[in-house]
Amino acid sequence: MHFDDAARRRIRWLTRRGLLELDIVLGRFMAQEFDSLSDDELAVLVQILDLPDQEFLALVNQKESTNNPAFIPLLHKIRQAKP
Repeated sequence: MHFDDAARRRIRWLTRRGLLELDIVLGRFMAQEFDSLSDDELAVLVQILDLPDQEFLALVNQKESTNNPAFIPLLHKIRQAKP
């Protein structure tokens, strides 16, 4: 799958969440990493963004683990985004 500019804008819009904690973490991640993500990573990000906010936050905070091994590298990148 190829993500054109319109698809990338849609993904940016999807990162606006209902939880302040997620907005902060995703804001940092998007500023630092988004432009360098591959199409495969973007596909995984879309899957992660489909999760409910509480589940997504629990994965980011490592309070829950995922059964999807494709999520792990991207969750690591999200966690590593610096302020």
